[in-house]
Order: sequence, then structure tokens, then C-alpha cells
Amino acid sequence: MQRLDDLRYVVEYMDPDILVVQEMQSNIGVSLFRDSVVNYYQDDFLAAPFHDGPDTDNALFYREDKIELIGCNFLTTVNRDIMQYNLRLIEPGEELIVFSLHFKASQGPENEAIRLQEATVLRQHLDSLAQGTDFIVAGDFNIYTSSEPAYIMMTETSGSGQLFDPINAPGYWHENSDFAYLHTQSSRVDQLPDGGAGGGLDDRFDMLLCSSCLFDSAGLYLPAQTYTVFGNDGDHFNDPVNHGYNQSVPTYVADALYYASDHLPVSVDIVYGSHQQEEHDIIKIYPNPMQTSASIQLPWFDDFQKAEITITNILGQRVYAHTLYSPQTIHLDRGTLPVGVYFVHVRIHTVFQIQVYHTKLAVVE
Repeated sequence: MQRLDDLRYVVEYMDPDILVVQEMQSNIGVSLFRDSVVNYYQDDFLAAPFHDGPDTDNALFYREDKIELIGCNFLTTVNRDIMQYNLRLIEPGEELIVFSLHFKASQGPENEAIRLQEATVLRQHLDSLAQGTDFIVAGDFNIYTSSEPAYIMMTETSGSGQLFDPINAPGYWHENSDFAYLHTQSSRVDQLPDGGAGGGLDDRFDMLLCSSCLFDSAGLYLPAQTYTVFGNDGDHFNDPVNHGYNQSVPTYVADALYYASDHLPVSVDIVYGSHQQEEHDIIKIYPNPMQTSASIQLPWFDDFQKAEITITNILGQRVYAHTLYSPQTIHLDRGTLPVGVYFVHVRIHTVFQIQVYHTKLAVVE
């Protein structure tokens, strides 16, 4: 009950149409969250039916004027159940399946083996879905690195159920400052008196993974540059999210994130049809592929403050980092970069917000 105000601040600031939540204890908790958090300022959210499985459970809240719940199902695993929510976007009438999960926590071979079993159940079910199905898997994966068997099970074998990271950021995420911009746990260093993990932001436990068809040119589309870890400005590695000045959210929201949960929420936009061209390729790289040099053109903002450019290789290792304080075109020399595919991550700071963009760069002979 003491965290309701903080949860309200966070949800109001995020302003989601679909909200997926883990670690629910009961239907009473779901009703309390619906009535006292998402519907506190205006009464337009419904809650999906609650499934009371072993351990903690999942919940989904959706705006009734935009989303229709077609049905829901659960997948039984050796640990916690995975929820499946079949949704229809009322406008334009497209269907989307959202999965919510909470994999086994902690490091060590035994816990990794349980996560692999959970991931196998999920992957086998996803492979049974019809080709071309739009789906997103959201939750607390508790995975420390993209080389963990559970992550490989979900992402590296082709098929209709193969999952993709929208921002394609593989690597060793745990306590690695190269991934400071993606860490979601923990929002605080010290544990609160009423519980919740501490340790500072140093793990990418919370992710949104999705089907390949959400990247194609038809129907629903997921613009990768809208992938956002709320409250993570890239400057709070191993720190509390509200330490000093947080450049990505107002101070009251950073404080609310600190107290509301030991995880930061992750969001992404889903658009339809003609909207995708407005969102895609906002970062321009030319030539791409490049041989010896290239230019990176950033989008223009009148209230531009700075841009942080990071380039990583396919292992998630940072190979380039630069900060600009004027919205100019960046000249990039290849230097000693080997031939291959790289991922360009740009964080543009304006007076009131941070915009995050991602794109690919190929280096050829």
C-alpha cells in the first residue's frame, strides 16, 4: 500500500496502452493495482483475468478504448507459469499476442538449467504458432548474458517461434558498463526496509523480445529506436536511479522508480502501416556499408543538448564511443575495425527528454 503513490507517478509518466506486470500475489493485488494505480487519474483500463499459479504471477492491464482482450492462456513450467494474452488492437483491427514471464533468479548452473527448461517450454509453444504471428515476450528473464543457454534457446534457432532483440545488443550484460544504457536492475543500492533487491543498476534482467514479423513492412511494426528503459540515462551504472541528477526523467519520477520497484520498466511502440516510415531510419549513415570512412547524420532537435554515440560489435563489446555537444554530422574513420556488422546506439539529450536510436553499420573491404 505504501508504494501506490510511487507506482501512480511512474505509470502516469509512461502513459502506456498495454501494461504487463510480474510478481503479482493475488487477484486482490491485481484489482488494487487496476483501481488505485492505472485507473487513479482516469477510469479507462481493464485487467485481464488473473491466473493463480505457483509462486508469484503475472498481470496485464489495457486501455479498453484501444485494446480488446480476445483470450488468455498459461504455460506450465518447472518454476513459474508463463501467461499468454491474445489481444486485438481495435484500430486497425490487428492481433497481437503478449507473453509475460518471470524466469528463475540468481546465478549458478542449477539456476541456469531451470531457466533453460522455462525457455524451452516457451520456445516450443512459440514454434507451434502460425507463421507470421505478431508476438512480444515481456518480463524479468533474470539472464546475465546472451551466451546463456536459455537466451540461445529463445533467439538463435530459426523457426516461426524465434525471438529477436529489437535493439540487437548481445553480450555480457552483468556488471558491464558498456551496457549501462540497458540495465534495468536494481533501481537502488541498498535494500528497502520492506524488501526489494539492492545493488545498483548493473543487470539487463528485463527485456522485450519479439517475433521477426514485427520488423517487416506489413501490418504491425516495432520501431527499434523507441525501445526505452524508463529512468535509465546511461549515467547511473551501479548507482541508485535517483542519485544526483537523472537526465532521462524528472526528479519526482526517478524518486518514484527508486521506491516503487527494484526493476525499471521497459517499453516499446507498436505502430501500423504508414506510420513505420516516419519512425524508421531516423539515423542516416552513408555510405553503409563503409570501407574506410562514413558519416552519421543525427536527427535535428531545436533544444539539443548533447548526443552520446556508442558502436558495439556482434558480441556486445564497445568499439567506439563519442559525445557531441552540437547537432552536427559525425565523421567516422574505420581505423582498425575488422570487416563485420556493428550496431550504432545514439542517445540524444534535449532539454526535456532523451531520445534513443539504434541502427546497423556494415564494414566491408
